[in-house]
Amino acid sequence: MRARPFALALLLSLPGPVAADTALLIASARYDNAQNLRETRVMSRLEGQLRGAGFDVISVGNGTAEELRAGLSRLLEAEEDTRVVIAATGHFATGGGETWLLGREANAPDLAEVSGVGLPLSILQQVAASAPGRALVLLGVEERRMPLGRGLNRGVGVLAPPQGVTVIRGATRELVDLMQDGVLRPGVDLAAALRRARGLQVAGFVSGAVPFLDDAPASDDRPPRPQPTPQPSPDETALWEAAQELDTPAAYRAYLQRYPDGAFADLARLRAEAPQPTPEEIAQAAEEALGLDRDGRRQVQRHLTILGYDTRGVDGIFGTGTRTAIRAWQGAQNVAVTGYLDAPQLAALRAQGRAREAALAEEERERRAAEERADRAFWQATGQGQTVEGLRRYLDRYPEGLFADEARSRLQSILQVDEDAAWRLTQQRDTVSAYRAYLQNFPNGRRADIARNRIDELESGLSAQDRARLEAQEAALNLQPVTRSLIEQRLQRLGLEPGRVDGRFDAQTRAAIRRYQRARGLRETGYLDQVLVVRLLAESIGGILR
Repeated sequence: MRARPFALALLLSLPGPVAADTALLIASARYDNAQNLRETRVMSRLEGQLRGAGFDVISVGNGTAEELRAGLSRLLEAEEDTRVVIAATGHFATGGGETWLLGREANAPDLAEVSGVGLPLSILQQVAASAPGRALVLLGVEERRMPLGRGLNRGVGVLAPPQGVTVIRGATRELVDLMQDGVLRPGVDLAAALRRARGLQVAGFVSGAVPFLDDAPASDDRPPRPQPTPQPSPDETALWEAAQELDTPAAYRAYLQRYPDGAFADLARLRAEAPQPTPEEIAQAAEEALGLDRDGRRQVQRHLTILGYDTRGVDGIFGTGTRTAIRAWQGAQNVAVTGYLDAPQLAALRAQGRAREAALAEEERERRAAEERADRAFWQATGQGQTVEGLRRYLDRYPEGLFADEARSRLQSILQVDEDAAWRLTQQRDTVSAYRAYLQNFPNGRRADIARNRIDELESGLSAQDRARLEAQEAALNLQPVTRSLIEQRLQRLGLEPGRVDGRFDAQTRAAIRRYQRARGLRETGYLDQVLVVRLLAESIGGILR
């Protein structure tokens, strides 16, 4: 149902005394730039209760800041000094010692801007103080997302009500129940009503000696309150209770069709016309009920990525990329495509993600075993390191192989030439193993830097320009030290020898990354991209779970 336009009206339809008590109801459910509130519609029930108790009611629905202030001005014009009730629901922001009820148009205001898009609660309380001792301010709070700028936090801050003013905050439904079951019953004092309430916070004046509504008029010159309406029949009461249980517009319309002038007809009409959550809001609520924290959201993103749905990052923030990935996954599962997960979908996604992690781990194990078999066979075929030619052939094929260290050691002991001769021989061969053999024999030689640079070129097949591009691409991932350490730990558990696990990628780490890429048939660059990071982290987490 679409949000209805703002309505500000002084409701004086009930017969009653001229000097009626006055209430201001502010029910803000719809916001232009924030999540809508779900519990605000129960405010219509409070409106019916107040009117039945003889209150004149000023009602503001989904108002801008200007409209909220206009409603408060109407309350001031009433000059009420007997009983005042102010009930407000919506998004609240606090900062700088003040709290504001935000208007519909609020768009991430900061501390300097908030006064223009909100109504200060200090003013709200001051207006209520016109009826000390019987001044009640109700603040309905609900945990929904509202972007705020610097200097502001969501929620209601510390309040200091004026003398004689009572401020109660909590869930809107609990506040309405408090009014219905206690405060608006004649002869019930506020302290007694609060003792039966749950989950509410109270500040200011609370008395057990004075009821909020008298049992009878306080003096002969006070006009009597309206006479109670006739009690509904058992059938009508049963139908009304069923409608309340269902709490849907259709249920309330069914009641009205049978009892158009019934005891609950006015309230039924209000509820039937109240804004209903959209399908998107229902899906949002289902996902919020999952209670996913930042790590839980990262896990969802990892599972989607590993299943082939690009989330454009694994950061625990569900942005456009993640929502698109969720929709694509939902389409493949033949479920409603909303972009939001519910409990069964989350369970299915986790099961699929873990199964894929296990499959990747098994593939890795098989590839590693096959590579080791080929490595050992080639070592045997080249003479197990008995000849220089065999050693060089082995190191050319497996520069990081199982016997690479032994091969280099033997080659170093065999080669008994000076640096110039060794360099000429190295240049002639122009292989990774040859340059490494040279560096092992002459680690501080005159051509050591040239040899290292040539190794990088041969191993990666990259030009200096390509290497700079890959370095920039990896830097753009903004990997934290803890993430780098997890990747090194995974490489170490795979036996790829990344060197010291310290969150810093050195030559050994680059070599281990190349081994990992080679084992999976990927291009051997020694640098990370997003897909490779997700796979490494997924395998790491999968290993921990097993």
